[in-house]
Amino acid sequence: MKRNIIVCDKVAKPSGPYSCGIRVSEADLIFVSGQVAEDANGNTVGKGDVVAQTAQALTNLRNVLEAASASLSDVIKVTVFLRNMEHRNTVAQVRRRFFLDNEPASSLVEVSKLANEDWLIEIEAVAAVAPERR
Repeated sequence: MKRNIIVCDKVAKPSGPYSCGIRVSEADLIFVSGQVAEDANGNTVGKGDVVAQTAQALTNLRNVLEAASASLSDVIKVTVFLRNMEHRNTVAQVRRRFFLDNEPASSLVEVSKLANEDWLIEIEAVAAVAPERR
């Protein structure tokens, strides 16, 4: 599988832990639904704490990928839905702890509500995995 980060001098350099774009060839795609701050029992983790909620959502994302024989290093696109854009830098710091060797393409959107009023963040992703790792 070939994975190439797209560098474009005609757009601003990414300001956070992400790439402008990624080209992938010869890969299986995994689409991970939005993950939130719930533990395996469905309990909200870190009520009012964006750091704890981001870490839980990313842990859940990692767990779903591992169930598909993939990892966070396979993620090529992340979409983050955030209740308060003031938490942007804090979320970026937590993301860096999870995406150590990977800066996927990314979108960040502020939303007025999520499905549960206690949730501060939701994160969905697309991963590309080499066919031989299936």
